[in-house]
Amino acid sequence: MNAKILVQFHDFLDKGFSKAVFDHLRNFLMCSFLLAIGTTELKEHTNTLFGLLPSTYSGLGVIIISLILFILNLYDGIRKISKSEYHLIFTISLVSFYLFFSIRVVEMAWSFRTTFI
Repeated sequence: MNAKILVQFHDFLDKGFSKAVFDHLRNFLMCSFLLAIGTTELKEHTNTLFGLLPSTYSGLGVIIISLILFILNLYDGIRKISKSEYHLIFTISLVSFYLFFSIRVVEMAWSFRTTFI
């Protein structure tokens, strides 16, 4: 029984499962940090681009871009998961992961920024 699970795990690794997971995680973290940057701009109301553009516009722009990238990455993850036998459980888990950790990364970025400024 354990040998069968190990063989299946090796098959997953041979098919690029590890690379796919790390690529997806990298994209998620990049989107989370972009979202944190955008929300920080909205929260702090500073001028950007040498004072030519208020932070409201640039913050909203970064938030919109990050949300589009989030949706694209999430859709790609759901599309890949849908090929699995237990796709509903994995999809609900992925969406829950996105919601929880996205909010947490934004909170961490806010606290990090206020700690060192």
